[in-house]
Amino acid sequence: MKTIVIVAGIVLTGATIIGVVMNERNEAAQPALSTQGIPPMPADAMGEAPKNNPAHGLPHHRCDLAVGAPLTDANGAAVPVAVPQPVSTQPPGPQQAAPAGLKVNPPHGQPGHRCDLQVGAPL
Repeated sequence: MKTIVIVAGIVLTGATIIGVVMNERNEAAQPALSTQGIPPMPADAMGEAPKNNPAHGLPHHRCDLAVGAPLTDANGAAVPVAVPQPVSTQPPGPQQAAPAGLKVNPPHGQPGHRCDLQVGAPL
């Protein structure tokens, strides 16, 4: 019985040491996150639209304008869309649900949207 307790103690100690070492290794392997070059949240506290085009995936982003480009002209009018959005000529069909766990590209202006992928395409 005494031998079993000693062996169990050694095994638990070894498992603890391995867990600590692996955790330190995982933390060292992760790149440091940098916020340099990421614009601040564009909308003010009142929820108004920003003056410049925010980064891709942020609310109010326009894919037809460069990030940081003005969203209004000198008169305060919205900048017209430079590239028309494609229009489907097919009647809407039944929506197919994405398989469980599969993330899809949300609509333009929604958080997480990627302009280089079609809306609804797998991410």
